[in-house]
Amino acid sequence: MDVQQLRVLAEVSRTGSYTAAAASLGYTQPAVSYQMRRLQQSLGAPVVVRVGRGLQLTELGEVLLQHADNVFSVIRAVEQDMSSAVARGGGLVRVVAFQSGLIRLLPPVIDRLRVSHPNIRISVTQAEPVQARRLIRSGEVELGLLCNWANEDLPEGESTMLRRELITDRRCVVMPAGHALARRKTIDLTELADHDWVMESFRDRFMAACTNAGFSPRIVATVDDVLTAQALVASGMGISLMNELGLLGHTRPDLVHRPLRDWPLRRTYALLWPDMARVPAVGVVLHEIQAVARAVRKNAPAATEPQP
Repeated sequence: MDVQQLRVLAEVSRTGSYTAAAASLGYTQPAVSYQMRRLQQSLGAPVVVRVGRGLQLTELGEVLLQHADNVFSVIRAVEQDMSSAVARGGGLVRVVAFQSGLIRLLPPVIDRLRVSHPNIRISVTQAEPVQARRLIRSGEVELGLLCNWANEDLPEGESTMLRRELITDRRCVVMPAGHALARRKTIDLTELADHDWVMESFRDRFMAACTNAGFSPRIVATVDDVLTAQALVASGMGISLMNELGLLGHTRPDLVHRPLRDWPLRRTYALLWPDMARVPAVGVVLHEIQAVARAVRKNAPAATEPQP
């Protein structure tokens, strides 16, 4: 049973014949007969009987028609709500973002939308790029903020999707303000071989870089929350590596961060299906994200310029 079969049933009931129902719906008479036959087969019982030269609903047909009217009412309500949302430029936009993108880019977007487009609602999920990409591809979210390194190829699965470059940032050493290296403009990884480290769970690139630099880092804490990691660094437990974008959102006043020398830039970008960009609410959110990224670039170091 499907909605189209219910529409045919309602028109047959109203007109009293397959021929009249076909003319009203713009179908051929055999097409109406086929839809009714499929409907009755799915129910296992007749919904119409012939009475004289016309058709009449059976008791089962009458019950089904009552339900069909409820279905049509719900569909009309949904259509009206959607039309209204489109007219107002409103709707729900589900966004997935990695941690520092969520910290620095999304809060200003939400503030801007509250003023410029109060009918647009945003739901937010935090996820690393691999999971975020899966959520976008499956349609569980409309828009994502993802990142990858500037020396990496296009991630698998993105070739058919719409990608909008937003910002690049640097990998930085985070240390107490009184640290011996705090006055340096940049720091080489080899200078940090004797330090204790507070690091996130995803640290394969860091571990490989340390190996290439000739040392094995002493990791004393594994923390995936930026504020917690900063608190541990401030306590003197160790130093850390964080990306500039998250640090622009918040850095404790008793800490400093300095770019790590010869480390590739990280690219932050918006990712969505091309058709999604034509949905009014999604297009508005994407536009605001790009505007916020431009503002961040304007007020941040040159390394935050987007890379092709």
